[in-house]
Amino acid sequence: MHPLDNPAWNALTHLQRSVSFGNDLARRYEPAISPIAAVADSANPACWTALADVAGAGSLVGVFAIAKHAPPDGWSVDWRYSFAQMTCTKAAFKVPTHFISHSSMRALTLADGPAMVALATLAQPGPMEMRTVTLGRYLGIFDENDMLIAMAGERMRLDGATEVSGVCTHPDHRGKRYAQILSAAIAENILERGDTAFLHVRDGNAGAASVYEKLGFGVRAVFDIAAVKKC
Repeated sequence: MHPLDNPAWNALTHLQRSVSFGNDLARRYEPAISPIAAVADSANPACWTALADVAGAGSLVGVFAIAKHAPPDGWSVDWRYSFAQMTCTKAAFKVPTHFISHSSMRALTLADGPAMVALATLAQPGPMEMRTVTLGRYLGIFDENDMLIAMAGERMRLDGATEVSGVCTHPDHRGKRYAQILSAAIAENILERGDTAFLHVRDGNAGAASVYEKLGFGVRAVFDIAAVKKC
């Protein structure tokens, strides 16, 4: 099995083990960092029993590459969608012809946590917590009032690959290519480290996929991601 077939598990059991907890069957990020959890094999009921202990009853967690008939009885599914996993190598990467470093773009820190959560709540790029920024490099663009209006960063990291995540723009500022500027900057840094850049786009979101395709990303696989909780 390729490591990216179960990226969260491979991140949580290796390079990001120190910011997670669990056991050899199930693990999750610290709640203040991310609600993402993972199991060694989502078709194995024993892994779900372990995840119930790790996540706790009533705690909503996101599970990547979830098997067709998972989760088993005793779990509820808040949502479940198919996502395209897209990857980009240094050889495939295409720097946008209009690429410039936006004058208000800067690295985000823990102090920006509330603003990041607020923007993610509005723009819905996926889960964002107060300490998600500690997972890797995050960049943000600010307006004239120093309000965060766009961001992107690194989330899951495993041997040889890093995920581009949290890409979003405030609805009032869309159409300004901020997503492409930030994604390009994050991806370029990942590729310069020698990693493959990867990301996840909800299947059918042609607009987002087009942004990434222009940067050299291509679809590697399509699988389900679900938000689940133990009843």
